[in-house]
Amino acid sequence: MLTIRQLSAVITITIIGLAVAYFLHIPLVIGFSLGLLTLGALIWRAGTTFRGILKSMWEGVKHTKEVIWILALVGMVIPTWTMSGTIPFMIDLGLSVVDPSFFLTFSFVLSVCISMVLGTSTGTLSSVGIPLIGLGLLLQIPLPMVAGALVSGAFVGDRTSPFSSANRLVASSTGVSMQVLFKALLPTTIGALGVAIGFFLVCDFNGEWHRSVITLHNQQFASGFRYSLWLLLPVLVLLISILLRFKTRNGFLLSIACAIVIGMSLQQMTWNEWLHDMWFGYQSSIFESLQTKGLSNMIELIALIALAGAYSGILEKYRILETYMQKLLGETSASLLSATVRTSLFGLGLGLVSCTQTLPIMMTGRSLLPFWEERFPRSQLARVVADSSLILAAMIPWNMLAIVCGTIVGVPVLAYVGYAPFLRALPVCTLLWSLWWRKSGSLSSRRGVGFDG
Repeated sequence: MLTIRQLSAVITITIIGLAVAYFLHIPLVIGFSLGLLTLGALIWRAGTTFRGILKSMWEGVKHTKEVIWILALVGMVIPTWTMSGTIPFMIDLGLSVVDPSFFLTFSFVLSVCISMVLGTSTGTLSSVGIPLIGLGLLLQIPLPMVAGALVSGAFVGDRTSPFSSANRLVASSTGVSMQVLFKALLPTTIGALGVAIGFFLVCDFNGEWHRSVITLHNQQFASGFRYSLWLLLPVLVLLISILLRFKTRNGFLLSIACAIVIGMSLQQMTWNEWLHDMWFGYQSSIFESLQTKGLSNMIELIALIALAGAYSGILEKYRILETYMQKLLGETSASLLSATVRTSLFGLGLGLVSCTQTLPIMMTGRSLLPFWEERFPRSQLARVVADSSLILAAMIPWNMLAIVCGTIVGVPVLAYVGYAPFLRALPVCTLLWSLWWRKSGSLSSRRGVGFDG
């Protein structure tokens, strides 16, 4: 429907608009609107009705409603957990049991374990990330480093856990079973985990956070809140809800309700105070480190997510990108390494333009599967998609998933990316594995005889 020149113009305007808005601290909604308007105008000129365009945009927006719910509820769960005393209690409890000398390594490993059980990056960051960020702040550890450890660990499960929807989407899009996918991901998973653990151990060994900091800050919030083990209940409710596979938004709602009930009992907060702080954020006159954002701070991000959904709706409805997918890889390439590079770049491009994680996974896997089946086993495509399209979404500042992660940990995306070695190591590991597989694989597997599907 669009010529290659028109498509290139849309992509260029979208990326430049978002990048300029991001670096000039202009609302991303403005930058993204330029790309959306350009795409809509070109589709309209190609003969599509205005009503048809609006319908496709609305379908795309509807697909983002779960993300919008999460953003809105994150805006309320953080102040409610703080007001109730849950976050202060968990921070003080953590200060008494966690060795700060290995705080980054501990945060990464804990995040890995929780994410493998929950299978969701947002659920992991919400349940353990929020209190660990507060703990890192008191230990005077640079917050981008703490956020990088937490996000890295959260995406181990998001990519690898059999309970992860993203992991299952990779399997279904590339036509492999969950068992085959797990085996295909194992080499690069081990490599990236080794890089990440080594990175955080080095950071901890060279860090300035020591036991003396605990003595200085231990129990500093106890003077402002009434403590009880009941304060752990809001976090446990969220964890159990995710484990039971409730919708994420329902888990958040239950946790918020639990925090309000416990907070009203222990901290004697009024309904006016709850409503005010959930909207504007919690502002403590006693503890400077307990200032939080509220639902009002999420409005701009929610608008951006809705626009990204509308953009993706147009791309999907009119199948704009599929025409050019086969040309990307070419017809004669016989090198797995070459195919890996091109597929990874294509996944990155989709992530930059679509602002989602789902669309790059689906389009890369489904559309390129016929090409891969002619040359390589399906499992190799599944590995490349998981190590590129899935994981790169967390490093694009205007991608919906990255926005949610950055919002939960309270750190800009570009700030934590530099300290998220698991995310950065995976694409490199998958390139190295493709190079090794090409050299060591059997002739039959190189010809695609060993079928994995």
